[in-house]
Amino acid sequence: MRAPVLALAVMTATAAWPARVAGQSGREGRPDAPAPRTIRIDVIATDSLGRSVGTLKATDFELREDGTLQSIDDARFVRAEPTGDEDAIQIDSDASERIEAANAKTRLVGIFLDEYHVSADRSARVREAVTRFVDRSLSAQDLIVVMRPLDSLLAIRLTRDRDLIHGVIDRFEGRQGDYAPRNGYERNYMAGAPARIEQLRAQVATSALNALANHLGSLNGDARKTLIVVSEGLPRVDRRRGLESLPTIDTVTRSANRHNVSVYPVDPREAAPNAVVPEEFDALRALAASTDGQSIVNVADLGDAMRPIASDASAYYILVYRTTQTADGKFHDVQVSVKKPGVTVRTRKGFWAASPDDALRAALLQPRAPAVLEPPRHISPFIKPWFGASRGPDGKTRVTFVWEPAAAIPGARQPTAARVLLKALAADGTALFDGVVAPTGPLRPDTAEEAGTRAVFDVRPGGLRLRMSIENEAEQAIDSDVREITVRDLSAPVVLGTPEVFRGRTARDFRSLEEAPDATPVASREFSRTERLMIRVPAYAPDGAPLTVAAQLMNRKGQVMRDLPIRPGATSSAPAEIDMPLAGFASGEYRIEIAARSLAAQASDVLEFRVTN
Repeated sequence: MRAPVLALAVMTATAAWPARVAGQSGREGRPDAPAPRTIRIDVIATDSLGRSVGTLKATDFELREDGTLQSIDDARFVRAEPTGDEDAIQIDSDASERIEAANAKTRLVGIFLDEYHVSADRSARVREAVTRFVDRSLSAQDLIVVMRPLDSLLAIRLTRDRDLIHGVIDRFEGRQGDYAPRNGYERNYMAGAPARIEQLRAQVATSALNALANHLGSLNGDARKTLIVVSEGLPRVDRRRGLESLPTIDTVTRSANRHNVSVYPVDPREAAPNAVVPEEFDALRALAASTDGQSIVNVADLGDAMRPIASDASAYYILVYRTTQTADGKFHDVQVSVKKPGVTVRTRKGFWAASPDDALRAALLQPRAPAVLEPPRHISPFIKPWFGASRGPDGKTRVTFVWEPAAAIPGARQPTAARVLLKALAADGTALFDGVVAPTGPLRPDTAEEAGTRAVFDVRPGGLRLRMSIENEAEQAIDSDVREITVRDLSAPVVLGTPEVFRGRTARDFRSLEEAPDATPVASREFSRTERLMIRVPAYAPDGAPLTVAAQLMNRKGQVMRDLPIRPGATSSAPAEIDMPLAGFASGEYRIEIAARSLAAQASDVLEFRVTN
């Protein structure tokens, strides 16, 4: 019996994590410096007579998140009035659905007809009320989806096709208490005692609600979305071992509040004086209260009672602010008030921040661009490149590229590289650098030309593609170099960037290096004993935290030869420096082990080099 449950879990996961998480954007920040993320909250403002108020500005609102006053960046009033346009564009693809949903005049409405939890004798009442709501309260411009419990979660699409919408409504038939199977799925996987069938039905309905909330949320992150649930009550699903990943009512609440989806439960039972709402409806009533929806219960005319649902979706504000809360997966309370007298506001209770797992799921489900045939990997023998990593802005890594011509092989005729045309591409294909890079060498380049001897760009940690065309003095291509490298994440509390090596042969050379903090490092790791090296080590710790950087010289076998004196940077952001004359070194291979330590963490790196005669 586990196979269908796993299939349900897969369908739910696919529907539940859209590529774009509405209401939140921006990078999740480092633990020591969270980056702001944009939050969008929908707010309904009315006067004492219940009429919409559309003249408020951002300064008229006061918003607190977890009790802390927030600065509101924007307060935009949205009025989605019915147009009566019978020539509205029809939806025939996912792309047209997204494009049309982005229109601020278009209301986005999902209707879930919970056949499993509506009595058969109320079927006609439901069909009449929902049909009247669609025909009288919604316009031809609005996008609607009507769904029943066993409809595919992978084929949800909003439409303007009224014949299609009416067809689904007309086929609605309440089945509460009727356990006779109607199809192969129910016959094979939803059989057994009534208690077991009720649990499976509750799980199917909950998964469908979650998929609807997420699909609505994937369309137009700047809009309020409406989800109507016609049901006499949804039992809570018992959590059983192995089924923990399936959605619950709490999951639906999280999904709805992440995406500005408001839930409106509609109880089709006839009005009765002093009627007590059954316990089974409590979960749906709590869902409405948490998402700024309204529960419609104990009413004589369902169609009239549903009219305010369309009004809520027709006039509201979107408040935009930035939060520094990390992706902790927790609920964050939001309270909105208005400073103008006589105006009241209504909004959802808050939002659930995405968790790291949420971000991973969204990334995995992100639509991929069509595959592009990349040039094959090729490492050129004509250049010696070096790639350095240091901290960049906003959690990015700053990459520095320099190169030198490879040493000529005695007796071999080979062209000499004079310049490199470099194109650096991020994992998503974004061009980070596209230009010419001149070589470095034994002598420091002229100061006026130094900027042309390196490529510097900032990139998110992860994959980086590099394409190089290598040219001679006549600017003729002599080879190419195509490779992929992995860019390190330098956001840890204590971390070392890539050591940069500078060479000098005279005291004057060395003084000029000391006076040039932005000098271009060399790519070579082979030096003569007539040279003197300066090694700069980017070392990072949290602001204000003490950091100790130490270095040891080792032979090729890893045996420690001596400690190297290291000079801390002039400022906390300046690299530490090692001054190392090579006159006393024997020919051979060496390594320098560099370690950075704070009270809470440590990091290390190794630099290898060779000394010749």
